[in-house]
Amino acid sequence: MSREQLRSPESVQESTLDGIVGRSAPLRAAFRQARPAIGLYLLCQVLAFGVLWLMSWTADVSPGQFVDNFDANWFLSVAQNGYHQQVTVGADGIPGQNSLVFFPLYPALVALLTVVGIPALAAGLVVSLLAGCAAAWGLYVLGRDFAGPRVGLLVAVLWSIGPGATALHLAYSEAVLMALVAWTLVAVSRRQWLLAGALAGLAGLTRASAGALIAAVGIAALVAIFHRLDGWRPWVGALLAPLGLLSHLGFVWIRTGRPDGWFWLQNAWQMHFDFGVFTWTKVREGLTEGQASWLTLTALVVISALVLQIWTWVTRLPLPWQIYGTLTVVIALCSSNYFQSRARFLLPAFVLTVPVALLLAKLPNRALAVLLPAIALGSGWYGAFMLTTGQVAP
Repeated sequence: MSREQLRSPESVQESTLDGIVGRSAPLRAAFRQARPAIGLYLLCQVLAFGVLWLMSWTADVSPGQFVDNFDANWFLSVAQNGYHQQVTVGADGIPGQNSLVFFPLYPALVALLTVVGIPALAAGLVVSLLAGCAAAWGLYVLGRDFAGPRVGLLVAVLWSIGPGATALHLAYSEAVLMALVAWTLVAVSRRQWLLAGALAGLAGLTRASAGALIAAVGIAALVAIFHRLDGWRPWVGALLAPLGLLSHLGFVWIRTGRPDGWFWLQNAWQMHFDFGVFTWTKVREGLTEGQASWLTLTALVVISALVLQIWTWVTRLPLPWQIYGTLTVVIALCSSNYFQSRARFLLPAFVLTVPVALLLAKLPNRALAVLLPAIALGSGWYGAFMLTTGQVAP
């Protein structure tokens, strides 16, 4: 009888557990490295929500009315009822507002938590919170692999205190999208094409702006194919990437009877791609008004984003980042209506923070200890001002 056969069931069990622990050790070590980024992300969200609560109190409104309002109502409705609405068309030929416009992954995650008894709104906030932590982790890894741990930490923090970060502590899908974006680009950088394609496919079930990520994965895969790297994997990764987005667009096609059904339904919100005409008009209005307003503040956010976009072009960044960042900014700034939401639309463009992170990484810790909280307070004030004083959707 062999030595292996003589081993007791207890020793076999211990060996199995040792193997599991051994395999999980790299994950635990990676989490320990990312823990400061995740912790600072959570701290920034607590700070921003505190500013929102304070400004809501001074404006004599409840912060709760913002948490589950605007787009959150639609996401929570899909989570609880599915796509139950019938497609309607007005006498003017414009479709009525319909939940089919809102992509299914975030509501599906919320619905999973409601199955175990968590109320829908609480589930939505939990999903946003956990997804934001995953996004901060992924952004830390991206920045660390690019230019070291200090830059990785700054990329994660700067993203979490961007002007559109209000959406990260509301029942919105931006945090889920950003988590998928970050880890997709990590997979691309490590040439894990199947994982990259699968994650990009999930991103396509989260928001239409995931098209920028799909393009980045596809072009990166084509470069690998051109250089004859990694065999069949980049082919499959490139094919997987658009499946999520195409599946929802196809589902809306079936429900509306129109191949352009999703884009057609967007007309209910007067949303369409206009090459930036609406944005430029509002920026001009914001900068020429007689007195400052939320329009002026948002115009300054848009101009800052354009400056940062140019800065990224003159910074040596990985090609997939450049493609993703540029297309995300184009999508954000070239849609009509809801000018107040430009900061939120720009939030997934984390690439805009990278040149700033490279610059700030040269500063001593004592300077960052003053600068970063000041930026976080300013960002939190902007988001709270838009909701409480401006009374517009984030």
